[in-house]
Amino acid sequence: MKSFVFYFDYLSPFSYYAHIRLQKLRNEYSISYQPVALGPLLNHWGIKGPGEVTPKREFLLKQCLRYSKKHNIPFTTPKTHPFNSLYALRLSLKGVAGDLQEKVIDTLWKAGWEDRIDMGEPEELLTALRAAGLPADELYEKSFSREAKVELKKNIESAISAGSFGVPSFVAGNELFWGNDSLEDLFSFLDNRDTLDREKLTTLLASTPRAASQQIP
Repeated sequence: MKSFVFYFDYLSPFSYYAHIRLQKLRNEYSISYQPVALGPLLNHWGIKGPGEVTPKREFLLKQCLRYSKKHNIPFTTPKTHPFNSLYALRLSLKGVAGDLQEKVIDTLWKAGWEDRIDMGEPEELLTALRAAGLPADELYEKSFSREAKVELKKNIESAISAGSFGVPSFVAGNELFWGNDSLEDLFSFLDNRDTLDREKLTTLLASTPRAASQQIP
């Protein structure tokens, strides 16, 4: 079965949309779910978060609302946003949730972005997990272990090593795809239908400076 890595943070509505879409493809692809904290990714590359740029924040929220309407996907925001996503991320680690990982992740996504809980409040996370029939207290205790903290750090390092500069990010082999709207390109790549002209890419990269500043007269 074709496989890829899915890097996500519960702060990201587009990671939520990607999750909803991927739920329908569980039998077609093997997905490695790797929670990561968005902040360290942005800090590594010197990027501001969407919420730090007011016009961008408003634009993206409009885009989310349009997307949910167009695709008939339930959507709201968590009660508080941004929030401390570390509790939810650690609960969702493979080393913490084990075989229940996908159910934990699905439960937390829906609790935050459909039912509007406060995803930064541990008790609200645990209430959602209990309602889904999951062993919330056991998961919560494991999420504070040294092993869980190390695993999350390794996920972040892995994402950065793969070139990830935001979420959602998907990595297949050595190829990185970013954003919910890149899923079609990911699937084309996995199915050997990639339309990327790699020779042209190499030429363009060689002739394009890594950074350029414009002087405004």
